[in-house]
Amino acid sequence: MPRGERPLGPEDTALLRFAGDLRRLRDQAGKPSYRELARRANYSPTALSDAAGGRKLPSLALTLAFVRACEADPAPWTKRWRELAAEHAQPLHPNAPYPGNAPFTEHDAKRFFGRENLVEQVLESVRARPLTVVVGASGSGRTSLLHAGLLPALDDAVVVTPAENPLDDLAGALAEVFGDITPDRLADELRRDPDHLRLRIRQHRPGLVLLVDDAEKALGADDFLAAVTRCPHVVLAVRADHQRRWREKDLGGGEIVIEPMSADQLRRAITEPAAKIGATVETAVIARLVADAANQHALPLVQQALVETWRRKRGMTLSLAGFEEAGGVEHVVAQAAQTVLAELDETGRAAVRQLFLRLISVQRNGIVQRRTRALDIDAHLLDLLAKARLVTLTEDGVELVHDAALRWPKLAEWIDEERENLQTHQQLVTAMELWEASDRDPLALYRGARLRKAKELGGFLTVQERRFVEISTRRETRRSTALIAVMAVLIALVPGTVVYALANERKITELHDRELGSKAISQSESLMEQRRPYADRYALVGYRVSPSAEAEKVLRLANAVARGIPFTGTPKDDADVMVTPRGDLAAVTDEDGTDRMWSLDEDRAVPGKRFADRHRVVKLAQGRAVTKDNTSREHLWAISDGGDVTYLAPLRDRFRTLDLSADGSRIVGKVGESVDVGLPTPDASEHAELFDLNDPRHPRELPMPVRNPETVALSQDGRELSTAVWDAAAGTTTIEFWRIGGTVERAAPALQQGVYVRGLTYSGDGRWLAVEQSPESVVEVWQRVPSGTPVLRARLDTTLRSGARVTFAADDRVAVVRDNVFEVQRLYASDRFPDRLVYVVGHGNSTRAVYRSQYDDFLVRSGGREPELLPYELDAARIISRMCEKDGARLTDSEWVKSFGEVERVEVC
Repeated sequence: MPRGERPLGPEDTALLRFAGDLRRLRDQAGKPSYRELARRANYSPTALSDAAGGRKLPSLALTLAFVRACEADPAPWTKRWRELAAEHAQPLHPNAPYPGNAPFTEHDAKRFFGRENLVEQVLESVRARPLTVVVGASGSGRTSLLHAGLLPALDDAVVVTPAENPLDDLAGALAEVFGDITPDRLADELRRDPDHLRLRIRQHRPGLVLLVDDAEKALGADDFLAAVTRCPHVVLAVRADHQRRWREKDLGGGEIVIEPMSADQLRRAITEPAAKIGATVETAVIARLVADAANQHALPLVQQALVETWRRKRGMTLSLAGFEEAGGVEHVVAQAAQTVLAELDETGRAAVRQLFLRLISVQRNGIVQRRTRALDIDAHLLDLLAKARLVTLTEDGVELVHDAALRWPKLAEWIDEERENLQTHQQLVTAMELWEASDRDPLALYRGARLRKAKELGGFLTVQERRFVEISTRRETRRSTALIAVMAVLIALVPGTVVYALANERKITELHDRELGSKAISQSESLMEQRRPYADRYALVGYRVSPSAEAEKVLRLANAVARGIPFTGTPKDDADVMVTPRGDLAAVTDEDGTDRMWSLDEDRAVPGKRFADRHRVVKLAQGRAVTKDNTSREHLWAISDGGDVTYLAPLRDRFRTLDLSADGSRIVGKVGESVDVGLPTPDASEHAELFDLNDPRHPRELPMPVRNPETVALSQDGRELSTAVWDAAAGTTTIEFWRIGGTVERAAPALQQGVYVRGLTYSGDGRWLAVEQSPESVVEVWQRVPSGTPVLRARLDTTLRSGARVTFAADDRVAVVRDNVFEVQRLYASDRFPDRLVYVVGHGNSTRAVYRSQYDDFLVRSGGREPELLPYELDAARIISRMCEKDGARLTDSEWVKSFGEVERVEVC
């Protein structure tokens, strides 16, 4: 008979109440045994019993598994768990590597990463001109740039932050710098003669650079502006929504815009501060944050999410479990919103509700999106929300800080309450913009039922929108007469009407290109995330309407996802996938652990024969495969297509393949007790062996020039071998090149590396050699010189310290996959730096990319657990041509209307 649960006793703590409610939840579910719960939850009975034991807080994953096993709603339990976890989280250690929601200070300079290029750009401007204006949206990091980036980089600088009395604040900051004057006296001097500051600096501190933060607060103080803008070296940081006011001052100066962090920059901002104190960030956390926040002004949200993850770190590792328990960016936004609402009175909460609803749009298909709007509301409320990182203030207006805000439960509730009004309002906004674009053509005004619905919107309307409704109302009273007049004109002047309509259409298109393109791209990204059709068609609309590097990136990815090659009928999640060098065949692991061959064409996979039971593919070449059985013995196979798999011979006992030439003619491997590839090993018995496979049933051993290299690589035709030998005492690796024929001879001078080399890869034509260094996973690409020493042409670095898998295209392109990041770079046979052509997070998934010359694309593993390959085409023109040729480019009329309403259709082909 099972033992009963330990009584909890008085539930006088939050943890005990939590455990008690879990027990009551089990009772409500019919009190199943913990063994039965374990079967449902996929956790052990002990773990589930401990979760309701009240001694410690269970993990979020375990809690939700318990709740789902009891058939209860996990949402309220998630919220409750996070509230309880906040009480039990570790206090923030003073050595925490992230500042959280606060800006970086001068003391944080050593952990200020990702903005190095921007800092250098501002420094160059300071050296070249007296006045530099740095413009950035709220949350873009203007204060951090000044304090942690520029202040430590300059020999002599001071930060001035104006407030209510800008000139007094300026005098207060500089009196201490000069040392011979009081703040009050300096302020009086500057009021009498603003030019006095310039003279003082030139006499006492000629190299002093003034860094003015929040300069928008002083745009109304002419004496302050006159004093600072005449100084020898000044940097003004202006919030983007005040940029127009600054330009109206016409004070000159060079402008530098703070752009959102790219994926690379954000990755450095995440990983480098932790590395400075010996901590690490799990790759999955990096990938999640980069996907959430790259190319958005969301760094404060990332920093706050990292702080909360740090509180839940495992040792010195910021883990995915800790990140998910903290709730990520979504929880940071929700917490900030709840805090702001709690601090406001009823009137303030109503104003926030109205503001948030103005900053979203509900499409006809029900999708809710953020939108940027110029709003005529209380500036104090905007500043409050911007400071709380709930909205971003840009040159174009106000927008919600992140898509995570759309998932804040309170906003979702407001949207449900006002969904009909929001859809009506979205239609009104579109109609008003069309009216403006057509030079306020009276025919574009509202009338009839749409006008009556618009009048009911009330508080949703801005001043301009109310004016549009009023004009439409006046027009409605004269509608019959106007309609007759218009019809008469149309009958008499058809040609002129057509010309007028075409001119208006051009104006409308120009006005809406940017917004329509943004909507199309957002829709494409949403469909890709849900793996629904038409993502590539929406991406094409976005690219055609508003071409940009970002739109092209989405088009390439959407095209790859739409053409994804699934391995239908392979039941194993996260199956291993290995592809031949030409990309025409693939080996995929079935559920029982046996690999099956598949034939690949442009965007389809056809299943073929399986290898022998429990055989897994180690290496694939054209016409050859090496497999390993469940005793770790390796075997050689012939493969002509997916359905023609023939066993040839076992390889030598304890032989472990290091490389197989792409044409299947040569194989090199190691024999020994310890044969872990990529790590130095002290095993004295281990040695390398090289074989000719022209008669694959009887491999012929060739002379091996190096007894025990750390790593090796064979050229595509098997005629050249490179070896890397590590000298632990000297801390160097020697790379040597060998020509393989009847004998083995040196093919080029040796190459010395001052690091451990983990991997070598030849390009197909032998012109390039990729050298992967360890442990940093830096990839150096060397140009081969006939009989000469290779020349270094590129250094492909990354903050993602994961093993690199390198592939060369037929031209001078190189693809690198690190964990789930896929990138392609263009190489140059000169001193020019390589150009990054592709950088995609969430794809690759530890599988080498394969270049397919017949289609000029790369096959790369999709980011999910399904064993799917994405054909990644780099040429946007070729993508469009292929889509148009196959009639796969045009959205249906219903899809267009659902997404874009009354906007004129854009023809993409």
